[in-house]
Amino acid sequence: MTKSFDGTEIYWELHGPTPESCNKTPLVFCYGLSCSMNQWRAQLERYSKHRPCLLLDYRGHHMSSFPKDEKLMNMSALAKDVAASMKAAGCQGPAHIWGHSMGVLVALELALAHPELCKSLVLICGTLHDPFTTLIKKEISEKLVHPILKTYGNRAEYFVLMWKLILLQPKLTESIARLVGFNARASTPEDTRAYSLALANINPRAFFPLFIEMTQSIGDKIVRKVKTPSAVIAGGRDLVTPPSEQRYLAEHLAHSAYIEIPTGSHNVQLDFGEYVSLKVEDFWKSLGFHD
Repeated sequence: MTKSFDGTEIYWELHGPTPESCNKTPLVFCYGLSCSMNQWRAQLERYSKHRPCLLLDYRGHHMSSFPKDEKLMNMSALAKDVAASMKAAGCQGPAHIWGHSMGVLVALELALAHPELCKSLVLICGTLHDPFTTLIKKEISEKLVHPILKTYGNRAEYFVLMWKLILLQPKLTESIARLVGFNARASTPEDTRAYSLALANINPRAFFPLFIEMTQSIGDKIVRKVKTPSAVIAGGRDLVTPPSEQRYLAEHLAHSAYIEIPTGSHNVQLDFGEYVSLKVEDFWKSLGFHD
């Protein structure tokens, strides 16, 4: 555990050799909203034998504590949690920062605030826009969903109750996750179960503020300022953040490469973990990174 900028306790794990004992660039993994460290299972299996691999739980997630000031449940604070964990783990130099889904926004915030910590970004299945616009029509999102979400500040207890009622149906949650978030032929039942379990354990008072911030298209406001070289990875069958979102992200970054995995889902790093890693390694080599 380490304390973040506001005193919030952040849980982190370092797998593999320590940064001090290894000359290879560390990898730092930022999972998505309501996800868990299991999202990076395939990458840990590939890299942790010879590279420092840092994982953390954001504030309000799993083993980390909830901030005393609820206003500090935002992407900027999450990026500061990553920076604090890197310092505590001894990752003082630049690292390769991996982000999945919401973790893409966290990685972008980190690269903007602390470019010295970021050697490259690996941005998987993220979006700079309101995620609802890819699932339902924009007009419906703006006229129905957004007004409901705006009431969260005054009616948080109702949102919490709704969340608990939804999670009373774990098999339904797992079925939806398998249908929408995974390639059923490539993923494992253990991965979809791990995702459903992570969702069930998330604090709704962490989920809703972060999700509401995502609907405000905050990434569009910072992406052009990020100068860190980035590999933008899309799942060709991603129903949550389709490839058009990744192409948009790649087009608006100063230095990026777009990589699409044709049969990949929203969790393409789990569907085809080894192939995704090989593509990322090719990207690193193209930049002259051979460590």
